[in-house]
Amino acid sequence: MVDLNDCDREPIHVPGTIQPFGVLFVLDEEMKVTQVSGNVSDHLSLRVDEVLGRPLSESLDPAGVEEVRSVLREQRWHEANPLRIAARGKQFDGIIHRHDGAAILELEPTSQVPEHSIHHPFRAALQRVQRASTLNELAAVVTHEIRRTTGFERVMFYRFHDDGSGSVDAEARDVAHEPYLGLRYPASDIPAQARTLYLKHWFRLIFDTEQTPAPIVPALRPDTGAPLDLSFSVLRSVSPIHIEYMKNMGVRASMSISLIVRDRLWGLISCLNHTGPWRVPHEMRSACEFIARLASLQIAAFEDRDLLALRASRRSTEDALERAMKEATGNVLAALVAQPRAVMDLVNAGGVAVVENGEPVTCGAVPPAGVIREIARWLEEKGDLRPLSYASLGVDFPPALAASDVASGLLTFALPGARLMWFRPEIIETVNWGGEPTKRGDAEAGQPLRPRHSFALWKEEVRGRSGPWTPSDLEAAEELRRRATEVDIERRLSSEQRALRARDEMLAVVSHDLRNPLAVILLEARQLLARLPETGDRRTRTLREFVEPIVRSTTRMNALIQDLLEPARMEAKSFTLDVRRVESRGLLEESVTDAKPLADAKHISLVVDLHDPPLIDADPHRISQVLSNLLGNAIKFTPEGGTVTLRAQPRDGVFAVTIADTGRGIAPEDLPHVFDRYWRPRGSDVGGTGLGLYIARGIVEAHGGRVWADSSLQGATFTFTLPFEPRRD
Repeated sequence: MVDLNDCDREPIHVPGTIQPFGVLFVLDEEMKVTQVSGNVSDHLSLRVDEVLGRPLSESLDPAGVEEVRSVLREQRWHEANPLRIAARGKQFDGIIHRHDGAAILELEPTSQVPEHSIHHPFRAALQRVQRASTLNELAAVVTHEIRRTTGFERVMFYRFHDDGSGSVDAEARDVAHEPYLGLRYPASDIPAQARTLYLKHWFRLIFDTEQTPAPIVPALRPDTGAPLDLSFSVLRSVSPIHIEYMKNMGVRASMSISLIVRDRLWGLISCLNHTGPWRVPHEMRSACEFIARLASLQIAAFEDRDLLALRASRRSTEDALERAMKEATGNVLAALVAQPRAVMDLVNAGGVAVVENGEPVTCGAVPPAGVIREIARWLEEKGDLRPLSYASLGVDFPPALAASDVASGLLTFALPGARLMWFRPEIIETVNWGGEPTKRGDAEAGQPLRPRHSFALWKEEVRGRSGPWTPSDLEAAEELRRRATEVDIERRLSSEQRALRARDEMLAVVSHDLRNPLAVILLEARQLLARLPETGDRRTRTLREFVEPIVRSTTRMNALIQDLLEPARMEAKSFTLDVRRVESRGLLEESVTDAKPLADAKHISLVVDLHDPPLIDADPHRISQVLSNLLGNAIKFTPEGGTVTLRAQPRDGVFAVTIADTGRGIAPEDLPHVFDRYWRPRGSDVGGTGLGLYIARGIVEAHGGRVWADSSLQGATFTFTLPFEPRRD
């Protein structure tokens, strides 16, 4: 017993043989024949050894050889094929292409069918295809016209489904053969690698299943030692498994043309001849391919039209659901359950559940709460918030099988903290298969794979499946997710803004209520210090030692209150500057003087390097605040005995001030956040509000400047720039 899925691994692109209705040459850059099909004598009366290794001009007429050379050189085989080639008194259609480094020339005997009988009938067909307004009408037109023109006994419009199986959606046939219309065929009938080739090459012709394939000589390419890849070859021979499949089906010849919609293999136009071989000339094949390409464009247009119509029809429902989410006070998704008809009709669902914190809220026909929780946990493990759909939920998640009657189908998406699930009930369906789809072929041990033998009508009752979720359903889910996300973000933002306003109001009240008693404490402490001489007795010195910390702490508390209020002022645009013309040298030197006691306490060297500091337009108090913060931080994070360097100089139209330390530096992941509000280094035991650098950035940017930080193993460096007008002598 052999699993037919093994056919997916058959290397059908390198069969080593061709169909014998033509002859194949492989050419090198000098137009010498490196490989040839073994049937060359049947078509050109030449032995293989008279062709191999010889110039192509010894096999074909000179004009044909020159045309092949020109097409290869200019790489225009797509528009040039077929070439008119003469050889040994015969006329051939030459089909040339280059693939995988090999130039491949295929010759087919020229058809004797008059030109007008090939092209004229398709003029009416093209008009009918263009006028088709539905998919069923298009399928009927295409199958009828291609059968009428090519003469095949049966032409089918074959559509692939999501699971890889296919169905015959339209058929034109002679009355002598039983109908295939409406039959379904399993994915294994057209294995994955065959579908890949249908995407690469629009056309496939099997002239006669009874003919013996012609081998390619030598079997391997002389230049690479590999089999010749015939993915784009017209003459490529047929898999023995497929030949047996065709014989079991009672088919002698076939032609398949791809239907490709937006780069996916949508289906095939499949032509069959049951009673004898059937060859279609190249010109007619090209015309059929043109019809297939036009039909593919029409299918895409139908899909777009239907999608647009559905999009327009659900717009009012989406708007109503968005209003419900905006007006709700709880979770935005839970608000949808309060609109049961609208939320279910949006995607034609039978029930809806929203799971928040493990608890479901539902409407319509849904699984039991325990099953919903299990499904939600399973989906959360996937970690995907985007829309996901399942038409056979019980297959993908067996615990849901018990609820197949209401939840065979699932469409879902999530927001942080909540998930929405639409459910569809089971639809018990009878599928008419063209033969039992699970039937395995018999094969002896070590023997080739065998296809199934029976194609008799086989009915299957399909359970555990819902109606399929369409592209429109998925688009509707994505649109609702987008709107829900916007409402959720807007609500969170509004909540944060309210919290910020409440915080700022609280800070204003606290600062007002604290400042008055702090001012009294500071005033009294300073007056007490004034009455305590520095050179007094022991009791006086002891009192000073108690009072001085009170003054310092009170001053620090005032500064902290000021820092807490600054961000609110910045955001409220009440952050004002008292800009005047000032000497930058004085500001810098004064700031260094103020910082020196802190540096001396840690035995840190303060190095000042000033190069022609200019006059600047600035608020001196605010710039002093920036310098104090940057110098204070540098001293704070530099170990004892280190160095802090302040450099300043005009450059590139700005006044640049740099403060570098020899501390431990800033971690690379922290560097982008050092100017964020309330940011502090991780693991730091140094006190502070985390507002100093945030305020410093606000002050510098209010002056029209920039501030940034760099870090290395040697320490951290902070730089800020201020605009200035250079002196004019």
